[in-house]
Amino acid sequence: MRDSSLGRLALAARHPPLWARWLLTVVAFAVLILVAVIVVHDNSEGSSAPTRSEREAEVEANREGNVVVEEDQAPHSSPLRAGVSTRVALELAIATDARGRIRRGELTGPLQSVHCRSAGQPRAGRQAFHCTARSAGISYPFLGVLDEPMRELTWCKVDPSPVGSAPEVPVSPRCRT
Repeated sequence: MRDSSLGRLALAARHPPLWARWLLTVVAFAVLILVAVIVVHDNSEGSSAPTRSEREAEVEANREGNVVVEEDQAPHSSPLRAGVSTRVALELAIATDARGRIRRGELTGPLQSVHCRSAGQPRAGRQAFHCTARSAGISYPFLGVLDEPMRELTWCKVDPSPVGSAPEVPVSPRCRT
């Protein structure tokens, strides 16, 4: 019994949920800033400019955070089957995606609902949708698009910036009209 508990802990450590990865990134960034402040404060010359290694560490932490967000926001596609409304088909596709993310530990489950609404009139044969997947009491925004000539649905999870509402890493053009 103890071996299976250790195995689950090892698996959880290798594949932490998305919120844990965000938290680790933010904590790592905060530690880097704290180290930079201490070094600058203790500098006998009184110079307030960060050292080259501090700047490089900050750039690397930002790059790694952006890679995680880009992977999380990557576009997914599926064909629009005949006889199913676009909104319903998109909700089903996002629900399937969200359940996969829950299985992989990227979202906290269980999935409660997915709702999509049209985001204006179609432009250039593309219809935009704003969707929300609710899982374990948390709302996750998604953008979706129907390419009418291709009869293809494409959607992206949106990771808003921790500071503001706009995404820090732009969402793929495939998920926008």
